[in-house]
Amino acid sequence: MTHWLIAPILIPLLGGILQVLMGYAPISLRRTLALTTTVLMLASAIVLLVFASDGSYRIYAFGNWQPPFGIVLVLDRLAGLMLAITAILALLCHIYATGGADKGNRQFHALFLFQLMGLNIAFLTGDLFNLFVAFEVLLIASYGLLMHGGGTVRTIPGLHYVALNLVGSALFLIGVGMIYSVTGTLNMADLAVKVPQVSGSDLNLVKAGGMMLLVVFGLKAAVLPLCF
Repeated sequence: MTHWLIAPILIPLLGGILQVLMGYAPISLRRTLALTTTVLMLASAIVLLVFASDGSYRIYAFGNWQPPFGIVLVLDRLAGLMLAITAILALLCHIYATGGADKGNRQFHALFLFQLMGLNIAFLTGDLFNLFVAFEVLLIASYGLLMHGGGTVRTIPGLHYVALNLVGSALFLIGVGMIYSVTGTLNMADLAVKVPQVSGSDLNLVKAGGMMLLVVFGLKAAVLPLCF
């Protein structure tokens, strides 16, 4: 059953690839594929939410490399809830887009699905570096979506958005590096064990890295006073 954890990532990934390959197909076909992909993603999210409803958590280790050394996905109730909410909102957005908002860019649905893949990775990942990777995946897709339609009205705010997120990504990577330099791990569960054992100047470095990550999350979420 743990193989279900990869479904919310694989479904939008495969759907996005098919959308790219079908870039010149009739828009009705691309819309149907987008809606079908989102419905399947919602179904997988509901399955995972049911799995997590008992309060337990499940781990999927890629290549059977066990934590803290391997790449792991972790499912708990919060992750399951976020996956389900995201899938519901994505389906509503896709339904709205089929009314004409998706015209003007053949890859609108592909970008949207790749962004969903990045979001789902962020909800399920069990380590900080893969959280960084997930953010970059969804941000790259969001850059394309932001420019959807073209024109200077979109270009100037779009460049502003890209610049802010490039700064945020750099700070994210620096913060992760600071934490890793002290603890030797980026696995979140392993960090929960090792960080309380850190003391002295090393603790200050970990705190600085944590504060940097807090600033990055605030910047990406446009939380006051970081809503530039």
